[in-house]
Amino acid sequence: MPDLTNEIADRDYLLRALAALPPRQRAVLVLRYFDDLSEAETAHMLGCSVGTVKSQAARGLARLRAAAGSPPACPPAESQGACNPKATREAAADD
Repeated sequence: MPDLTNEIADRDYLLRALAALPPRQRAVLVLRYFDDLSEAETAHMLGCSVGTVKSQAARGLARLRAAAGSPPACPPAESQGACNPKATREAAADD
């Protein structure tokens, strides 16, 4: 029988990190990435705009990355140059 200890620990950590998010960010992430809804479907379900879904998803993912201690993702415009993680973290802290 395979050892599932790490998988169980990872799942528990993810669920705890999701629970710590603000309700709107949590709802967007669950609908988008667990229920696999499109941005438009998520917006319809939550009664908000697609732009709100995009911004809440970006903020929620940034908070999950920060909680996990992983470096922030570089925006596509910066993908050719060096990403500045310190500036990205400082900008996220301002939200």
